[in-house]
Order: sequence, then structure tokens, then C-alpha cells
Amino acid sequence: MMSEGAGNLDSRAFQTALANRAIQLSAQTDRDYMTVTLYALSSDAKEAFRLLAMALSHPRFDVDAVTRVRLQMLSAIDEDSGDPPTVAAKSFFSFYFGSHAYGHPAGGDTRPVASISASDLKVFARSHWVRGGLKIALAGDLNVATASSLLRTAFAPLPAEEPPLTPLPLRVGAPGLHVLPMPVPQPAAAFGLPGVMYGDRDFLTAYVAGYILGGSGSESRLTKEIREAHGLTYNVSIGVVPYRRANVLYGEVATRRDAMRQTLVLVRETMRKFADEGPTQEELNDAKTYLIGSFPLAFSSNAGTAAQLSAFQQLGLPIDFFDKRSDLINAITIDDVRRAAKRLFDPSKMTVVVAGSLPPEKGQSSP
Repeated sequence: MMSEGAGNLDSRAFQTALANRAIQLSAQTDRDYMTVTLYALSSDAKEAFRLLAMALSHPRFDVDAVTRVRLQMLSAIDEDSGDPPTVAAKSFFSFYFGSHAYGHPAGGDTRPVASISASDLKVFARSHWVRGGLKIALAGDLNVATASSLLRTAFAPLPAEEPPLTPLPLRVGAPGLHVLPMPVPQPAAAFGLPGVMYGDRDFLTAYVAGYILGGSGSESRLTKEIREAHGLTYNVSIGVVPYRRANVLYGEVATRRDAMRQTLVLVRETMRKFADEGPTQEELNDAKTYLIGSFPLAFSSNAGTAAQLSAFQQLGLPIDFFDKRSDLINAITIDDVRRAAKRLFDPSKMTVVVAGSLPPEKGQSSP
């Protein structure tokens, strides 16, 4: 609702004010943060931040706009309910975190979205659209004086208090296989294990280990085994998903119905072998080359630069992490990765959620 009207501007007038200056204002929520993204030409920055200030400090939440956005969200939720990868991902976090807030889908479910009122939104904005906990990343043609003035315009009017921190999960993980029946020819699986938080000595090593086991590209262990050796899927991956109060090693794979059991067996076997043996020196060298060499590409635009700086802050990384990152990765040894792999990639601890159906196991007459 952030761009759906503020102050004396209803939804149409607010959208027109943005469009007249080619200003883009959007907000996206995840399990820890609402990330507000603002794009504007330098010449229009003052107006862009003025409109942002209105949106944050004086949101309207008009009933007609709330109703329209609600219907859009309900339609998207309904559409997602027929998509196996989305169903598997949403359900994975529900199984993995249980009743904790991280177990709730960031995009909402039908019943709560249908019940939220304009007054609920106003109460939430007053308690959460505040300066406490605010993290800001700017990129573009700005000097310190101009940036400071713009930031005061947007954020000085907000209350200084900080929302309460989400409690720690009481438990993480629901090891085993959980099947959500769907009449589809290609089921999807989401799987994961507990990770490590920033500050743990294996935090960055887990990131490197996850890339070797199931990172992007065609060189990961899982891709070589499941896609290239057996031809069971187009894409399989696993990687670090960090939150403020938990860290998950999260993976996904999709395949045809009659191959899902075999695929999951291969995921477990590949993971177990990686945990037992660790990587080869060649795999570690290749991972370092990619992770260090590709990193500057994330800063090839103002949008990319701001997104990276924002992500660093959300993870709690120190301001000098950008300068130290390459050296920290280069310093990781093969023994470090072997230790982290053995510690983290235990397939017996893996939570697996399949959206679709599975063929019966040998000796069974039905799934």
C-alpha cells in the first residue's frame, strides 16, 4: 500500500506525482524487513524523497485502495496455490519453523489477508514505519550534504522507537519427508538444514561449501550428479538463506513424478558423500575464483550497489566487509570446508517437503 496514496494525494494522484517525474517507489517484505526501493533522476531526488516522506509519515490506506490491493494479493495467493515450487517453498518454512513468525509466508495466506482492515494497517505503520532499526543505502550522484538533506526530509518525521525483535525460534527443522498431494506431472521439492549465524567461525565457510555442493552454474556436486549423470532435473540447488534470528541451508529441485524418490535419494547420497569427504582442492579453487570474480558485477549499477549495501546491513556485516571479503574467502582452506561440510550437511537432519505426489515405494501398492 505504500504507493497507494499519502497526505492529500489519493492513490491516483500519488501515482501520477510519481509518474510525472519517472520516480519508482516500491516496497517488498520478507521475514525480517520491509525493503523500500526508490529510484529517481538526480534532478528529481528532492521530490522523490518528499513523496517518500509522505508515504511513510502520512499513509492514507483508503478503503477503496485497500480493497483493490487485497483482491490483487488474494488472486496472487490463489494462483500460487497451483504452482508446485511455490507450494513446496511456502510449506517448507511452515514445517521448518512451525508456529514461529518465520514459518508464516511473507506474502500472506488467504484468511488473514482477507481479514486485514485499513485500521490494522494504520496501527502497523505507526509501530513499524519508524526510525529505530532503519538501515539506509544510497548510490548515485550525491554528495554528503545533499544526501543528508534528503534523508532528513524522508526520515526525520518518523517516530524514533524501534519495533520489538522477533524472538528466537524455539526449534528449527522437521527432519523427514513431508508430502503435499497435488495432481501435477512434475512435483517440486524444497529441502533444508540448519545453518550458522554471522559471528560463527563457519559463517563464510558455509557459504563457500554451499556453493560447491549446490551453487549456481553447472559445476556443483548436485548438478553434476542429478542433472548431468542421471538426467533427472534441469536445476537443483542449495545455498545459505540468512535471517536475523536463524540461518537455513535451503535447496530446491523439481523432476517428473516417477523420478522424485530417486532424485531425493541422490540428493541425500551426494550430500552425505560431501559431508564425509569434503571438496577437492580443484573444487575449492574454482569456487573461490567464481565467488570473488563475480562479486564486482553486483556493483555495476546504482541499483545493484544500493541493494548490496542494504543486504550487508541486514545481515549485520561490518562496514569493512566489502574491503575484506575477497581476502576472507581466499583464506578459507580445504580443511575449513571439510569441517563445515561435516558439521552442516548431515542428510539425516534434512527437512524435505514435496508438492505433488510420489510413486509407491517397492512393495507398496499406493503412494
